[in-house]
Amino acid sequence: MSEEKELTKELPLKSELLNQQKELNDKNELLLKEMQERTYSVKFEKSKIYNKLLKFLEKDAPWGHTTAAGLIMLYHNLREQKDLVKTEDWDGIIELRSANVSILWQMLTRMTGTGFYQAKDFVELMATIGEPIATAHNQVIEDNAELRQNHQDLAMVDQRLDGGEYVDDTNAESETIEEIEG
Repeated sequence: MSEEKELTKELPLKSELLNQQKELNDKNELLLKEMQERTYSVKFEKSKIYNKLLKFLEKDAPWGHTTAAGLIMLYHNLREQKDLVKTEDWDGIIELRSANVSILWQMLTRMTGTGFYQAKDFVELMATIGEPIATAHNQVIEDNAELRQNHQDLAMVDQRLDGGEYVDDTNAESETIEEIEG
């Protein structure tokens, strides 16, 4: 067998790569939608802890040009559950969307303050929600692994298409279709 035929035999068909690309793009959209809608339960135990966190976010949370939008998202996600927290049968659980789990985790690990009372509030907050938010954050990371893998697979397909690493069977198909239709 000639070297050219051997090389051609190892390359995928362009139509197969285009199908793979479409499937991966569709899967990507589905995973992104699921990720945006998915929530994670964080046990706050007492409304006092929830209210202290909400007050901190309202008045004292530091932010910068890269964190302002995240602070707003987190605050709104927590605030929309305020009525639930006020009920007598509240089980101490707050549902956070995945992005907000990561935002809260980053805020907690970078939180600073001044004085005894802020330090006391922080220690109480971490003692109560530190482990549940760490668990939720690890779950977010694990859940996002499939999306990251899909992005890597899509990048490989895109690279092959962009680099011309395929056997172009699309022109032959279009000619055949034109002959049949013509």
